Amino acid sequence: MVTESWPAQALKGTGYTLMLLLNALGHVTDLFKRSGALFTQMYVIGVQSLLIACFFLMLVGMVFALQTGIELSRFNQTSLVGIIIAAGMVRELGPWMTAFVLVARVGGSMAAEIGTMQVSEEIDALEVMSINPYSFVVMPRVLGYAIMGPILTVIATCVGIAGGALVARVQLSVPLVDFLRNAKNGVEPLDIYWGLLKSFIFSLAAASVACSYGMRTRGGAVGVGSASRNTVVVSLTLIVFFNYLLTSFYRIVKTLISGV
Repeated sequence: MVTESWPAQALKGTGYTLMLLLNALGHVTDLFKRSGALFTQMYVIGVQSLLIACFFLMLVGMVFALQTGIELSRFNQTSLVGIIIAAGMVRELGPWMTAFVLVARVGGSMAAEIGTMQVSEEIDALEVMSINPYSFVVMPRVLGYAIMGPILTVIATCVGIAGGALVARVQLSVPLVDFLRNAKNGVEPLDIYWGLLKSFIFSLAAASVACSYGMRTRGGAVGVGSASRNTVVVSLTLIVFFNYLLTSFYRIVKTLISGV
């Protein structure tokens, strides 16, 4: 038996995932009759993940503020902690960490759910009943993830900044008024737009990977576990990779805008 090399498997998987995403987006016209499934996915992905995402980002903001304040105190510039916290949370840590939380909480379970449907032949049953699985199974999950990802990011990022403000006030003795003023000065409209763009791309990538591994699941319970594990690993890797690319593009866009 000839086993495909890792690059060949990766290319084949990438092609399948892209085609799955295009097929899912191509069935957006079925959104009205799939609205119930879409709202269910939005609730599972967004509402049920809200508390853990906010708690996680609050801790991230607190640690970020404390470490930043320690370094700034060496130069007697602790009052500037608000600028770094706000800019860092909006542009980087907010979208990035929220995406990690969603992958950990939703991505693996989404792949396992679809994988179970695949190995139990529910997907085949849908096709027999002339129900397109991309419309019935994939599209609501991809859209629900893409919609709730940015919304959750905005809320969790605000909570993260609030956590940073708390640490700045209690442990770094930075007045709240000074923190908020510097935070406002540290965030530009482009930062907010870029953070939302990152969150949307992260969400779209994670949902596509989860659905792709779920639809390609074979081999019973072992295959379902493998699909869930691979979803988490690949999604987190893609998020880090896309974050680097988007941060690089941000620098270029910022330079172009500044030069205008």
